[in-house]
Amino acid sequence: MPGPQEEIAFCRHEVAYLAPSSYGIPGALMITAVSYVDKVTFAVLVDEAIVPDPQKLCADLQESFYLIKTSVSAVEECV
Repeated sequence: MPGPQEEIAFCRHEVAYLAPSSYGIPGALMITAVSYVDKVTFAVLVDEAIVPDPQKLCADLQESFYLIKTSVSAVEECV
């Protein structure tokens, strides 16, 4: 979901990041993403009965995004 392109404030407090989430929707895994200024924030919700180690899942996702980013950077250098 695209978010604001410029920094915003709530009750005169600058918003550092936005993290979308949902409650009450059944499912083993839900990943949401929102952009805010020049950042993307991901929220990961898991059913621990299905995903017993959510920290490992997050670490694996982080590594995967790093590999994607470095691959894209390598392609951009070739162009």
